[in-house]
This record gives sequence, structure tokens and C-alpha cells, in this order.
Amino acid sequence: TWAFLRTHPEGAARVLEGLPPADVVALMQALPARITARVLSNLRPSLAAAVLHGVDRNRGSALLAMLDTSMAARVLRQVTEERRIALLAQLRTAKGMALRVILTVPDNSAGAWVDADCLTLTGKVSAHAARERIAAGSGSAERIVVLDEQMRPVSWIIPHDLLRAAAATPVSQIAVPIPAVLTAATPLSAALMNPAWSQSPVLPVTTRLGSFIGMLHHERLRQVYEQDIASRGRDVASASGALANGYWQGVTGVLRGALGLLPPVRSVAEIPDER
Repeated sequence: TWAFLRTHPEGAARVLEGLPPADVVALMQALPARITARVLSNLRPSLAAAVLHGVDRNRGSALLAMLDTSMAARVLRQVTEERRIALLAQLRTAKGMALRVILTVPDNSAGAWVDADCLTLTGKVSAHAARERIAAGSGSAERIVVLDEQMRPVSWIIPHDLLRAAAATPVSQIAVPIPAVLTAATPLSAALMNPAWSQSPVLPVTTRLGSFIGMLHHERLRQVYEQDIASRGRDVASASGALANGYWQGVTGVLRGALGLLPPVRSVAEIPDER
């Protein structure tokens, strides 16, 4: 079982989706979170939410910490407020802080789809220390954001520049300007139209006050935007169909009402000859 879950997380998720939720919860509670987290990330969000409800809080927060940020947010939106608060209270990390912000913005905004599993630095860190942190970390390092004391992004580092820098060089000396910063509440359509995407495949996302939340990937943004458009198209088509159906039902009702007001039809024999 362990080997299948570890090597085929997507296939394992499809199998688990055919089992009673209580059995899935029992499995997620019994096996190590490092193995089951990848399977959990491939479950449909409603079942993943049932798992987070069913396992104990320690296991739930451990699983939550291993999900990517957008999936964690999707699952947390489907658990009760009480359980969501309890899980986030145990997730005292940058990711936990990011999730608290993400959950305050709607799904069709940039902030709902950020990746909080990314490396950030302060300008005083040396190039050698930065390289060690990259080697030890598991997050994305396409761009490394440099933050000020208020956790606001002020510049970023391109990895190949960091690799060529002398060990003692402060990263502030090799950092370059960020082409654009998105706020969490930016609508998907506006975020996608930002011209800075021509310069970078990722952009930082901040709160309204400028605090860093995470990075938004252009490809992810494009996929989510297209899904949102398709979903709204289906909703419009459904609403249009309902309106059309309602319109013709209304027309039929009016015609029936009008017919009821007409005098009864008499046979030709009953009509007097007025010639």
C-alpha cells in the first residue's frame, strides 16, 4: 500500500475516491503524512476537506502544511469555520499566514492562486548563505524575493546571478528591480494583462498594505483564468436557457389567459343570419 501511494499518488487518489469517506479518513490518519499528503493533493477538494475534518488536528495541520498553497486554500474553503481556525492556528509558518490572507479574497482574484512555498531573503544575507538556503529548501526558486523589515518586496534575485556572486557578497548588491507587484485582490483578467509578464514567468503578490504573500506563476494564472471564463460561460448558457424557458412559459401563460377572456365559440347554426 505504501509503495502504491508513494509512486502513484494520482492513481491512488482515484481509488480512494471510490471508497467510503470514513475509510479514506482512517487511512490518512494511520499512514505517515509525508506519504499521504501527495495523495490528498490529488483528491477532489470536497473529499480532501472531509479528511481534514476526520483526522485529528495534529495530522490535519501536518497534511495541510504539505499541500501546495492553492490546493490548501481550496480545501480550507470547504471545511467549517471552526475547523479552519483550529487548523490554521497550528500552522504557524509563512504559509499559514499566507493562507489566512488568501482565504479573505475571492477565487477569481490573483491572491487566491499564489504559491507561498517560495524562498525570501533580507538584503543583508550573504550570497553563500542564500545558496545554502536554496539547497536546503523545497520551494520555488525561479526568483528570490528580497524583503524589507516590513515584509514588503523591494527587489529580487535571479538564481544564475546568485550562483556567480562571491560568497561574502550581500544579496542586496546582486538584486534587481521587480518589474511589477500584484495585489491579492487584483481580478484575474487584470492580472493576466499586466505587461510585466513579458519580463518574468512569476510575479510577487502582496496584501493591500504591501506585505508579501507569495508568487503567482503566469502559466497557472492563465489556466485558472480560462477555467473561470469557461465556468462563467456555462453559467450564462444555463441562465440563458432558464430565461428562455421562463419566457416561453410566460408567453404561453399570457396566451392562455387571453384565450380565457374570449367569448365561447358557437357553432354556425347558433349564429343568426344578419343578411
